[in-house]
Amino acid sequence: MSTILINPGSVSAIEEAKHEQHQTLKTLGGLKPGNPYVYRPYPAMLYKADHLPGSGKWATAMAPPRNFGFQSSDDWDRACQEAAQFTKNCQLIVNDATAHKKAREEGWRDTPDEAMEFRAKLDKIIGDAAAERNWEDRRMTDKAKTESDQIQADTFGHMPEIPAQPIKRRGGRPKGSKNKPKDDTAA
Repeated sequence: MSTILINPGSVSAIEEAKHEQHQTLKTLGGLKPGNPYVYRPYPAMLYKADHLPGSGKWATAMAPPRNFGFQSSDDWDRACQEAAQFTKNCQLIVNDATAHKKAREEGWRDTPDEAMEFRAKLDKIIGDAAAERNWEDRRMTDKAKTESDQIQADTFGHMPEIPAQPIKRRGGRPKGSKNKPKDDTAA
């Protein structure tokens, strides 16, 4: 492979140096980079903590598995894809301040540590609410306790509030009611 020599005083060398941020081969010979570093806040990556599959621990990324201990390469491939999908679901790229604000409202955070702290606080709030509900359950009737236990058994995790069951009402008037609809034909 042959080397191309560029004269540092040439028009093309000066033009190429304009686009460099740091000293490189294109800025040798006294040329200065013409594109100094400027902090740009966007695009930015945000993080959200989620349960690691098969464990109760929270994480914002999942490392790919080691390549031993699998029955076949397909199993290892699946585990790698699962790790990549988990990490993708826990990370979000935003391109402007509006998207950043909306994502923060949805629970996304700027750093992995911040995401883990947010998740821990959220779990504590949910756990406290579930404990308060369980404390209040002692005053429930037996029928209400049975409904509550059934709903709790169908749900994974804490239940801070039991969803209200709709009240079934019968339509119409009770039998023997003296309130009859007015007859518009008789007049």
